[in-house]
Amino acid sequence: MLLGLHTYSFYLHGIGQAWADFKLPWPRQMSTFELFDEGIRLGLDGFHLDDGVLETLDLFYLKEVRTAAEEKGLYLEYNFSMDLGGMEIGIQHDLDEAITTATALGADIVKVSMDLVRPRPLAASRFHPRVKEQMRSFAEQLKASAPSAEAAGIKIAIENHCDSFSEEILWLLDLVNHPAVGACIDTVNALMVMEDPMQAIANLAPRAFTNHFRDDRIELQRYGFKLTGAAVGEGDIDMKRAYDIFRTTSSMRRINIETEMEIPLDNIEQALRMEIETVERSIRYCREVLGIKREACD
Repeated sequence: MLLGLHTYSFYLHGIGQAWADFKLPWPRQMSTFELFDEGIRLGLDGFHLDDGVLETLDLFYLKEVRTAAEEKGLYLEYNFSMDLGGMEIGIQHDLDEAITTATALGADIVKVSMDLVRPRPLAASRFHPRVKEQMRSFAEQLKASAPSAEAAGIKIAIENHCDSFSEEILWLLDLVNHPAVGACIDTVNALMVMEDPMQAIANLAPRAFTNHFRDDRIELQRYGFKLTGAAVGEGDIDMKRAYDIFRTTSSMRRINIETEMEIPLDNIEQALRMEIETVERSIRYCREVLGIKREACD
């Protein structure tokens, strides 16, 4: 297995995808090329790049990014959102354009989230007619774009991005029925639609091309509970079991760590340090506890 990082993990450094109306109280702290240097320092094998990492989508710049990654021996995957719900998530929202971006980057995977609008009650909305209508529309786009992705050597991975049940993702994949279109598993996101995350992982793994290897803690509160970020191995997701499912039932040969900590924003130096330390602990867990060793990479 190769070990990489979903670049959203450095969202406090200003290189994460826009999400849930979050506004960073300071300017961007890391360039794309500095990110690659940090990856080498951390002993990573590659990056799952948010579109928010890229300073521009200009093709000349993207080719410079590709060259820098190749010189450092880093794999690249590309992450963007269709934003079907109009929630202003990310920068790029067109599938064909995303394939062009990935090709210029030398990325072999385009991860796309749908970001659907779901009706309430949420837990009862599995395969709701309005959800299926949105997914059918996206399926037509996938069918149209999949041949060009395949010709470019790119696989399209659909994420369970806080907006879909695992069975809905499988239904969509069956609807498209193309070998270049599969799944992206986020190991936490099933909780957002009140689905058992381990069942979602098991359902999606055989058809997954990539992943967000993420852990969260469930903190009980007076009126319910709160999900809060954790370093991998420090939360309430069974990461050992998740890794074993990946390793034994999927074709995936990369693990992409993702972290999102609730860190105070009143001290930039402390916030950036805590973010990096969280990533470092996650890498250490993957290397030392799960046994993902650099010398054992495929």
